[in-house]
Amino acid sequence: MPALSGAAPASSDFSSRFKACYAAAGNDESKSACLAAELDTQDKAVAAAHQAAAQALAGPDKQKLADDFVEWKKSILLDCSLQADSQKVAIVRENTRKYCLIERSLAHRSADEVIRQDKALKR
Repeated sequence: MPALSGAAPASSDFSSRFKACYAAAGNDESKSACLAAELDTQDKAVAAAHQAAAQALAGPDKQKLADDFVEWKKSILLDCSLQADSQKVAIVRENTRKYCLIERSLAHRSADEVIRQDKALKR
């Protein structure tokens, strides 16, 4: 996982605050704090995007989106934990898990935005 090895991740979806924090982090513990703050930021953004997408839907579609969100959350928690299990050092394992969760959250947020925009265009 190259983003955890040194330089800040290049993805434009990561916050500028995270990129600066990560670039300045001198050790894995500092990087962990940066990752935790970014994960919190992305979790809030995912929740907001999900809520916006849900507001654009009605009835069974809205319920399906809610059910899918719960399943997605369970799935990424398990997948990212399994992915991180290959790391032998505890802090590296935790950082790998956080980074995975951030990446998956960014992708899901984008998907919710597509749903919201699609429904808005059809109105």
